[in-house]
Parts: sequence; structure tokens; C-alpha cells
Amino acid sequence: MRRIGLGLLAVALLAGCGGDPAAAPSTGATTSAPPAAPSPTDRRCADPELNDKQVAFPGNGGFLTGVLLGEATSKTVLVLAPQASADACSWLSWAKQEAAAGYRVLALDFAGEGRSQRGDGSKPSADVLRAVAYTRTLGVQKVVLVGASRGGTASLVAAASAEPPVTAVVSLSAPATYAGEDAAAAAPRITVPVLYVAATGETSFAADAQAMYGATTDPRRRVALVPGRLHGTALLTVTADGTAEATAAVTEFLRTNAAP
Repeated sequence: MRRIGLGLLAVALLAGCGGDPAAAPSTGATTSAPPAAPSPTDRRCADPELNDKQVAFPGNGGFLTGVLLGEATSKTVLVLAPQASADACSWLSWAKQEAAAGYRVLALDFAGEGRSQRGDGSKPSADVLRAVAYTRTLGVQKVVLVGASRGGTASLVAAASAEPPVTAVVSLSAPATYAGEDAAAAAPRITVPVLYVAATGETSFAADAQAMYGATTDPRRRVALVPGRLHGTALLTVTADGTAEATAAVTEFLRTNAAP
């Protein structure tokens, strides 16, 4: 399919990039054949409209996969990183909405989840950086990281080291630390706009959002503590207390810092 073909083309492009951690070793080294990219499935997110929206790109020791939505002419891409026990499909309703608003949207499967291969055990922030590298092959000009819970922690850590820098970051219910990733330590090193969103009914996540907001030095940083107990992706995809406020905060932040 055309999108999978694009993903495989990106594999070839990235393999020749000397700055990529997955780049081929120096001439003369013996290498084994890279693992084959996963075949598309006709049951992706139980939505046949996504059959030709599936992409694959290099991961750490394997392939990562995702769903790529939006028009190829869009110059702004949103990279969506899921929370624990979820994959690219968890973002689907909001991803379609943002694609309709003019963004390209890449919903990511972390290594060993969804259709992604397990890889070499590297941290989720490395997967986010791999997704960023892939999106840059699409000709986009702006890359925004949007992460839910575990994915928010990974996105914040990735944003602190991405080179060239990403455009902005949206963190939904990100814990300050998760599985060895330290977003609290990364926050002072992030030099792009960040929006921290959390529900006040989830006290520890709201406290982490407020603390990381305080530690972030970019003057364009924002924090939105909304009512209710919704967590992560649900802040944008479930109708309940806090959804309207969270959605409005994210929409305004994207419009201000990364319009499509």
C-alpha cells in the first residue's frame, strides 16, 4: 500500500544517515539482514479506513509502526505517544479530528506493542525520537510531541534531547518519572513551548504537572489543571468533566505555537 511503501522508503533513507543510532556500521563491518517490516493488517484499530494509513520505520533493533493521518501537504505533524496498556488506536478519535483540522498526525506504537517489534529494550523516549526522525523524512517543518501519561513522560524526555529541536510538547497526565525515565529532570532542559495538562482529581499527576511547569524555563510554557479524574488520552477522547477544558487548552496551545 502507498503509506506502507512510504514507511519502507523511510527505512532506506534513515539507514544512510550517519547521525541516526540505527545507521549502518562503518564499511567493512559484517551485518545481518535487517528484520522485515511488518505487513499491514485489515483490522487496524477495527477501522478499514486505516488500512492504507499504516507505516513502519526503524526502531532500536527492529521496526516501529504507527498510523499516519492527514494530507501530505501539511507542514506540521503531531507525534502521538500512548499511555501504558495502550497503542496507536487509543488516539484514533482525536487523531482524526486533528487531521481534519489540517495537521499530519502520527500515532505511534511503542516497541513490543501494537504492530511494533520488540527491539532491544531501549526506553520509550528513544522510540519517540525515532518517530520524530521518521516524520522529518516527510517534508514537514514543525514537529509537535503529544504524549499521554507514560507517553507524556517519554515525550518530555525526548524533547530535552531532540536535535534539531521539536516545535512544542503537549503532556497529558505525565508522571514526573516512569520506568526509569525522568521528565522532572528533563523539564529544565526543554527550550520549546510545553503545555502540561492534568485533572485535579488525580492529585499526584496534577502535582507533577504543576512542578514540571515550574521547572520549565521557556516563557511560552503553560499548565492547565482541569476538573474531574480523567487520565491521559481520555482528557481528549472521553466526554466527561474536564474534557472541554483540556481540549480547549490543547487546541489554543497548538494554534499559538504550531498552526498547521
